[in-house]
Amino acid sequence: MMGKKTIKIFGKEIKKSSLFWFSLYAISWFLLTLWIGNWWLLLFELVLFDYYFTKKVNWIFWRKRGKKPTKAGEWVDAIIYAVVVASIIRMFLIEAYTIPTSSMERTLLVGDYLFVSKYHYGPRLPMTPLSVPLVHNRMPLTKSMPSYISSVQWKYRRLKGLTHVKHHDIVVFNFPDGDTTLANYPSLDYYDFVRMYGWNAVDRDEIVNPFTGQIQRGTLGRKIYRPVDKRENYVKRCIALPGDTLQIINGKVFINGKQEAPIKHMMCKYIIVVGENELNPVFLKSIGVSEEYINSMHDVPGDAFYFMPELKNYPLNKILVLPLDQEQYERLKNVRDIILIKPYIKPGWWVDDYLFPHVENMFTIHDTLINYLLAQGFAQEKVQRLNEIKGKHLSEQELFKALTYLFSDTITNYMQDILTLTKNSPYAWNVDNFGPLWIPKKGTTIKLTLENLPIYSRIIDVYENNDLQVKDGKIYINGKQTDTYTFKMDYYFMMGDNRHNSADSRFWGFVPEDHIVGTPIIIWLSIDKYSPAYKKIRWDRMFRLVRNM
Repeated sequence: MMGKKTIKIFGKEIKKSSLFWFSLYAISWFLLTLWIGNWWLLLFELVLFDYYFTKKVNWIFWRKRGKKPTKAGEWVDAIIYAVVVASIIRMFLIEAYTIPTSSMERTLLVGDYLFVSKYHYGPRLPMTPLSVPLVHNRMPLTKSMPSYISSVQWKYRRLKGLTHVKHHDIVVFNFPDGDTTLANYPSLDYYDFVRMYGWNAVDRDEIVNPFTGQIQRGTLGRKIYRPVDKRENYVKRCIALPGDTLQIINGKVFINGKQEAPIKHMMCKYIIVVGENELNPVFLKSIGVSEEYINSMHDVPGDAFYFMPELKNYPLNKILVLPLDQEQYERLKNVRDIILIKPYIKPGWWVDDYLFPHVENMFTIHDTLINYLLAQGFAQEKVQRLNEIKGKHLSEQELFKALTYLFSDTITNYMQDILTLTKNSPYAWNVDNFGPLWIPKKGTTIKLTLENLPIYSRIIDVYENNDLQVKDGKIYINGKQTDTYTFKMDYYFMMGDNRHNSADSRFWGFVPEDHIVGTPIIIWLSIDKYSPAYKKIRWDRMFRLVRNM
């Protein structure tokens, strides 16, 4: 006689609970297969059917079938189940993330713990399938040991999401320049080391100490190559979308000719001159200035004196620098002890040579250099002789030769400033004056020239996996000469809200669509590392939504 808790299927008595769980898992798996769009995955339904009904294979191979599991077996079952469930949630739904730097302050603070939604833009299917579950790119308790095997790579594919990346969305993505990193500096930009020391020096791990001139060996560590989905995670705000034209003018961002919409807590550096009394740290903390910036507010950038000559009228110990948002600026500007408060904005003639697209430049003598040399005290009759070659394009070697002829070796101490002032290129930009720059859009064909190739060369060669070469002034892609290129992916331009303290697209360029991870949705914990133990948790930030911040 069949009991109430069983049902007969294929002549066998099956628990009703087994039928319930089989139906639940089978329907869930079918919906997941429908979402992914790979019908081969339905074969897993046979595994479920055998596990619950026919029982031909012992799928739980770590314990004997038909026997009650031991305590250890129960723990193994629980751990495996938890890992599988957590991996599916992490892959398709949400992932935990921590804010390590202040590039998004005050929107996101150092010590914020986030849940990042992967379903908003559509989950990206694994590209490196052979990896340790629930681990990103390094094994726990190691500095550089990979948690994955990169020999097997799957093509980029993203499932359908709720929406697309929009202007001003906060986005988590894999660091585009993170395809190569150094074992002893895993979180820093490998290509910055190359630009600073040269390919050969970095390859041999032999770099010259800039202070002593001595060659240091073995300080960088071995090179590590990372696939797209195993590169470091960054979080920034999307400023420009595919097809947009971006330009930054005196610190203000323009998209397609229109100034960007206000961002509530966008920050920039301010130069502050105080009178007899220092700014009170307690007051600064009360308006939201972090202790990190309070501790470093006397570290005034040396180039500020070029942009703000009035600073030379004040004692150095009375000049401060602080990143502030508009609200903090309004609170500070009326403080009685502040003599001057002014945004630290670099003028258009200044060049930051560490910005994207990192082009080697020619140099041009112009009035800015002449005025600079006069201000440094060089003899007027010698400085005026530079008018003879004003406007002429020179290599760095030619420029140095001309200047040493006039001023002897004394000019050497000023060469770094001179190179910055005379740099001439269509990409002679700085962090506050950048562009115009067109953001590549999938399917769009552009005219390729030697002038715009530096902007798009990494896209063509690395992100879209072509063989790009330039021979005899002509461009070759996959062995064929061409003057056009059609983009295979969409690209984005990301910036931090803390505009003067953010390593973002101004430094390393575009973010390809296959690097997009997701968007933060909630802050579930926030810890202030500078506060005492009893004040470490920022209770006012707990369980706050992020997307509208």
